[in-house]
Amino acid sequence: MNRVLDVCTGRPGVPLVLLTGQAGIGRSRVLTQIRARLAGPQVSTVEIRVSSGERDFPGLVGRIAGELDVPPARGESTTDVLRRLLASLTGKRRLVVFLDDAHRLAQSCRTAAASALNALAGAPITFVCAVRTPGADAGLEPLRAAGLVHEERLRPLTVSTVEHILTAQLGARPAPGLAASLRTTCRGIPAVVHAAIEGYLAVGGLRIVDRGTHLVGNGAPRLPVSHPLFTALRGTSTWPVVKALAVLHPLGEAAPRLIAETAGIGADEVLDVLHTLCADGVVLRGNGWRFRVPMLATLLTGCLGPYERRRSAQLAVTAIWDGTASRPDGEYLPERIVAASRLVDGERAAAELLAHAETAPVDVAIRWRWAACGRLTDPARRAAALHRHAVGCAQQQRLAPAAMAAQTALREHPDSLTPDAVPELRLICVAGLAGNGNTAALRELTETSLQSLPGSWADRIVNRAAAFCLLDQWEQARDLLLAERELWSGGEAGVAALGQALADAVEAVTGTTPAASGPAGAAVEEAQTLLRALGLDPASARVGEDGESAVSQSVRAMLAGQWNHALNLARSAIANAPAQGESPGQTAMFREMAAILTARGQLSRARDVLADARSRHLLLPHQLALPEADLELTIGAVQQSRTVVEDALAVATESGAVFGTDELWLRMAELETQSGNQAAARQCAERIERIADRLGTVDSHRNRLLARVLVDHDADAAADVLQLASERGRPFEYAATVTAVAECGFADQKLVRTAYETFGELGALIPRARLRLLMRARNIAVTGRKATVAENERLLATLITEGLTNSQVATVLGTSEKSVEGRLTRFFQRTGYRSRAELATATLHCCVHTPA
Repeated sequence: MNRVLDVCTGRPGVPLVLLTGQAGIGRSRVLTQIRARLAGPQVSTVEIRVSSGERDFPGLVGRIAGELDVPPARGESTTDVLRRLLASLTGKRRLVVFLDDAHRLAQSCRTAAASALNALAGAPITFVCAVRTPGADAGLEPLRAAGLVHEERLRPLTVSTVEHILTAQLGARPAPGLAASLRTTCRGIPAVVHAAIEGYLAVGGLRIVDRGTHLVGNGAPRLPVSHPLFTALRGTSTWPVVKALAVLHPLGEAAPRLIAETAGIGADEVLDVLHTLCADGVVLRGNGWRFRVPMLATLLTGCLGPYERRRSAQLAVTAIWDGTASRPDGEYLPERIVAASRLVDGERAAAELLAHAETAPVDVAIRWRWAACGRLTDPARRAAALHRHAVGCAQQQRLAPAAMAAQTALREHPDSLTPDAVPELRLICVAGLAGNGNTAALRELTETSLQSLPGSWADRIVNRAAAFCLLDQWEQARDLLLAERELWSGGEAGVAALGQALADAVEAVTGTTPAASGPAGAAVEEAQTLLRALGLDPASARVGEDGESAVSQSVRAMLAGQWNHALNLARSAIANAPAQGESPGQTAMFREMAAILTARGQLSRARDVLADARSRHLLLPHQLALPEADLELTIGAVQQSRTVVEDALAVATESGAVFGTDELWLRMAELETQSGNQAAARQCAERIERIADRLGTVDSHRNRLLARVLVDHDADAAADVLQLASERGRPFEYAATVTAVAECGFADQKLVRTAYETFGELGALIPRARLRLLMRARNIAVTGRKATVAENERLLATLITEGLTNSQVATVLGTSEKSVEGRLTRFFQRTGYRSRAELATATLHCCVHTPA
């Protein structure tokens, strides 16, 4: 912009400035900004928007003169009018004429304008013309050769600018990859970027989780036909062609023929329109015809009516199947099959969809399998496909589509299902109630007589026990499975396997077995896999494997110390959950997520995550208490921290759950020790011993050892727990264990330094800051003073951004409120921020470095 201003005000020998760029790049906006910058007593400005195909150059000059209130006299030449305009500018040094959409000028008009500009070289007048590229600028070569033209090409937006647009418009940072993807599909064209965001918002495709914006669901962005983005395309002949091209362009040279058939117009007319679109820069000609901006094709597809969408998809599928069009790579064919609905052969469509679903991403594979189920007509094949689809969705914790498929199979094809499929589908239906938050229906299952429930007696018992579990009534589930063991274990093989898997899950939660050892083998292992996916095995030690759900993978990554990746997986899973059904087994994900955010100083975000978790129907909610108690303790709310733990223990007792209570009793032991109540602390330690004996898990054994270190100052237990922590492959747990042991005086300097470094690698600012205080108290050198100062400033900025008071910040940092005031004053002086609000805004826009 500054270069253009320089030409307009300081270079009288250059009468023409060209602002070039693609449609939607923002030429008009830049013209407006330049004109605003030129406003003043020394410059007169005029802005003319050129009409399409304007041919009369004298008429154009007349419009300019009219804007300046000096209309041309009859018979006055164009050059004389321009000279008179300049002479009339008393006291002004220059005249700048802005011509928007100058590419609309006819060739004859451009030629006349070039001649006039050549004659005006050196005069105090500059024409600033916005020209679309590719566009017609022929006839300017002599002016260029004479140095009378200055050109500025407007560049597409960068990824960082798209990130800024998303952040400014939605008030949240885009998730990793979102801005880059949007920039690529929109080719960085501002008008298309804004239209795409508007289109995604219209279909609920953008959702904010943990102050991050995520693209969710499979719905394409949609805009009304009247949207300004389509204004230039809505001509009588252009509109039907460009809409059909949006669907058919991947078919290459076959597209024009199919467009003609879709739109009901002649092939020659289609080609004429395509050539015009190519000249206007909307489409590109190569091996066929394609859109210069891919997102424009996506948005245009949303403008098709229902019949247009099905008909164009039918023609595409038929052309590919009969070989008259090449088969595009990727998702094109299955997507067109889905859109064509019943206008194409059902059996072949189902086979294609099922084949493509084998290697497709989870979300699209689910949609294609469901569409395939709707195409199959043979009852046995359809029943098998529905069963497989239901189980596949369940394994990915997509409970809503899983339950829908299960209900359809049980309702429409009960006699075509295998004996083992029926109990699986009934269990998926029960879990689907929890996924929808339908606790009333779950309670009805537990209260209705067994005779009134569907299925065999064994099936009814297992489903009722599952309903108890999904209501967090583990003691009732245990009692039912124990009382009716002979019936469920003696039922069909599939029911017996599910019953045994459920009994094992109840045992893991309650610490007691509801029955003697039952059936085992591959069938039970498969049943356990299904239960874990449905959230009915919340105490499972297996937290995720390749191929399992994003929820499980996020927990595994969190424990493994891959915090940034894990948080992204978790946020994505939360954002997509409403369309997939809420898995009741997500408690561990929310728990670890809140713990990470707390460790990084993002306390308000951690509190929001916990509030979100509490609003959902999750199993073993007492597991959320530890990160919540840690959060309260971090800001000095000791009594509130104790209350959170006590309430959680009461909830666990009421439900019959023992799993996860050992860590709560350990926290109670810490609180009692800090308050000097050693007898109460010892009672807590004794409870942990009993719980560890009942559960027999590695986690409970670790907490038993830590309790011995804390309460009894047991050196052997300290060595054992350090060894155990080093073998677990959980960096944060290891560093926290070292810190706990060091506070009791048992960890050597090398271990403490290792823990300090581990906290730093994870970005765990708060435990690292507190360990630093301990190190200084124990005369353990903290290296890197400059880095430490920068880290303290980073933590300070994070805490202020999170809305903490000076008193709370002082508690977190282990210093005085006066010291915090001094640090803040120095921080604001150094950075130039004038308020906490300004700092928070800068942090949102990534101008201040804080953890991801």
